[in-house]
Amino acid sequence: MNSQLKSPFPGMNPFLEMNPRWQEFHGWFIRELARLNSSKAREAGCLLGVERSIYQREPDGQLVLVGELDAFAGPDLSFLQGERPIQPGNATALVEPKAVHEVTLDPSQMELYKQDYLVVRQAGRFTRILAVLELLSFANKEGSYAPKYREKRMRLLTSQAHFMEIDFLRGGENPSRLMFPELQSTPYFIFVARKTGCGRNEEGYPIRLQERLPVIGLPIGLGRPDLPLDLAAAFESAVSLCIEMAEIRYQDEPVPDPPLSTEDADWIKSQIDQYSLS
Repeated sequence: MNSQLKSPFPGMNPFLEMNPRWQEFHGWFIRELARLNSSKAREAGCLLGVERSIYQREPDGQLVLVGELDAFAGPDLSFLQGERPIQPGNATALVEPKAVHEVTLDPSQMELYKQDYLVVRQAGRFTRILAVLELLSFANKEGSYAPKYREKRMRLLTSQAHFMEIDFLRGGENPSRLMFPELQSTPYFIFVARKTGCGRNEEGYPIRLQERLPVIGLPIGLGRPDLPLDLAAAFESAVSLCIEMAEIRYQDEPVPDPPLSTEDADWIKSQIDQYSLS
């Protein structure tokens, strides 16, 4: 195989930790996880899919959840006329507002945060959510959207659904890591909240740069075995769909921030040197 078509690294590629590369990779990774594991989920009596949350910034600066992407198909735009609906002649009289403040939204300035995530539902008539998997993005870890994501995260933790959070970004804050001070500090981390009858077991999986991404079990409950997710296979498939490895100039580009430890920086340099010679 041409060395320019594969990554120099056995696991996570830190050169993906920058936009727009990360934005592309994020969407493909979630979708490839779903595609590669759909048949295993069906065998377990589950449905596996990708859903999306969209938050929009209002003129007052507040971020509000505006729904799923499909909700915008064929919208009714009659409200853009700016007129109040005419009431029929025999309608009950409605009180008139004492004040009206018009808010105009400029589509060119509307800030949207879109977050794809994987959902496992119980197959059948009642498609109860069994598990949710999130791959963290930059917006989840820093900036004005991060508090909104943490609110969603807390709702998931206190729900009946199992929860997995994958962090392949070295930068930003991740409260899941702080919950495991006994574990070694690593660039990447996976957190699993496995629900029990009266609470949950919280599991931490530190991942080093030098390691191949693992096969990790996603709890799906109801006496079923965990759904084995091959993160390496999904990673490699996603990268092949969205990134031309030959376009990453490893010898010339710096590794995206934050700075690496001396050990990791030396290891990355040796991997790139071998890659360039192959």
